[in-house]
Amino acid sequence: MNGENTFQKNYEALISRELLAAWVEGFKENFRLIGPAGGKGEAEFREVFSFNEINLDYQSTMLPPGKTFLLKPVEEILSFNITPGGPVAEEPPLPDRKRILFGVHACDTHAILYLDKVFLGVFPDPFYRARRENTFIFSLNCKTVSGLCFCHLVGTGPFLKAQSGYDVLLTDMGSEFLVELKSVRAKKIFSLEGRPPEGRDLEKKKELELELLKNFRKDFKADGLREVFLSRPDHPVLKETAEGRCLSCGNCVMVCPTCFCHDIYDEAGVSLARIKRMRRWDACQDYFFAKVHGGNFREERQARLRQFVFHKLDYEGQFGVKGTVGCGRCIRWCPTGIDLTEIAKEMMK
Repeated sequence: MNGENTFQKNYEALISRELLAAWVEGFKENFRLIGPAGGKGEAEFREVFSFNEINLDYQSTMLPPGKTFLLKPVEEILSFNITPGGPVAEEPPLPDRKRILFGVHACDTHAILYLDKVFLGVFPDPFYRARRENTFIFSLNCKTVSGLCFCHLVGTGPFLKAQSGYDVLLTDMGSEFLVELKSVRAKKIFSLEGRPPEGRDLEKKKELELELLKNFRKDFKADGLREVFLSRPDHPVLKETAEGRCLSCGNCVMVCPTCFCHDIYDEAGVSLARIKRMRRWDACQDYFFAKVHGGNFREERQARLRQFVFHKLDYEGQFGVKGTVGCGRCIRWCPTGIDLTEIAKEMMK
């Protein structure tokens, strides 16, 4: 199943579900396979050992696949051994096992591209880079959308339009899957027999997307928000939401696929012979996040809520794209149902 490429010249092919299963099963020899497993409302990305474990009909997951497997929730980045001659620093080995992140929806693929801007920029993070280089991204166009999705409003779905930054794109066409190889390395490594897509097949793909676009319920004007945010940073809706509903629990940040803030701290055993320097996800909604010597520059809950809403819907000057991919996780997993799109709509009135 791997080896000399048998795709047509443009690296696209239609294959049956059975052939897709056989193709994926062939990866297990050389790759760790990670994909969505579990029921419709309980799916999670985890290591799977059979194609039958993968749920290609899943709608969403609580934790995003990119941030979970490329930027680990907690990891050791350095250690110090205390010796008679002084402390000796040791760096943990960089991850080198190759793996496939299978079935990543369009919004979550865009989230990975966002994290790339953070961790592969001017100062590349060695741990993120090692995982990224050893991870093949198999993206999957959506079949359904939820009432909380708004990827269509920010250009990140439901069908993936990006042409780079991932390796393979899958589209469920009903009786067959359209497989498109997108990266140079995918074209060199992966191969399978398949029926070349014809014009009617590509037209059907467009029809599937158009039909899916009719099912979105979210609607707000994303353009022009910056001017509103800057002119009314203390809008009453922020104050009312912060005081009446927001718990500053940090759920929105933890499940957000593009939130990249982290904390660095040290762990020491009782003997103090070895000290580990750790990194873990952090949350701007936590009271202590903005506490520095001399004060806290986001002491008020309203300021912390404003930071999250503005960062997700504005901040295009930071990386050239919005900080949200429209997955709706922050809304779904907020204990009090705070909806940043509704906040934006209220502010735009």
